Amino acid sequence: MKKLTTLFLITAFLFYACDSKTEKKATESVAKDSIPAKVDKEIPIAKTNLLANLPIRNFPITDSTTFDNFEKSGIRDNGFLKSIKFDPRRKDATNFRLNYKIPFSENFTSVVITYRGGENELFTILLTVDKNDKIIDKLEIAYDEIAESAFGKTSKIEKDKIVVTNSNWMIEEKPIFKDETYVLDKTGKFEKMKN
Repeated sequence: MKKLTTLFLITAFLFYACDSKTEKKATESVAKDSIPAKVDKEIPIAKTNLLANLPIRNFPITDSTTFDNFEKSGIRDNGFLKSIKFDPRRKDATNFRLNYKIPFSENFTSVVITYRGGENELFTILLTVDKNDKIIDKLEIAYDEIAESAFGKTSKIEKDKIVVTNSNWMIEEKPIFKDETYVLDKTGKFEKMKN
């Protein structure tokens, strides 16, 4: 009986060892034949899904985004700006937020975004994006800085025009305000009007 038990244990061990090697070879074979997954590739985010939760603001709109209020509205960008290849042209640009959409046209999407430039500057940009996720044009509609609190920008947006007001508080006597008027053509391009 002892010999039979020993023979049974040896046979079971051999079957286990052979089965283990076969499984390992099969796994190695599959691994060699498989196409490796790219770990660094992002899963694309559908523009419609990201912008679906973004609020729509109707005319007239006043945008005076500042450090005091920019984190209270909109949503954090989670890939939309990268998918449309938005370039802020600043290496220190951070904290991108999608604020709201504007219903200018059904031919393109109009999105207002805000981002920080370093510690002291805040930029708010109106982007027009075509149906192929390519940027048509962009316009800075608000600006705030807290280093000297001397310069700023606000805007009033209407269906037929955008008035951007630049403010300069560097002069002690009284601030200087300068308006620039833009129109948005049917292709999504901003045109500066002569004042």
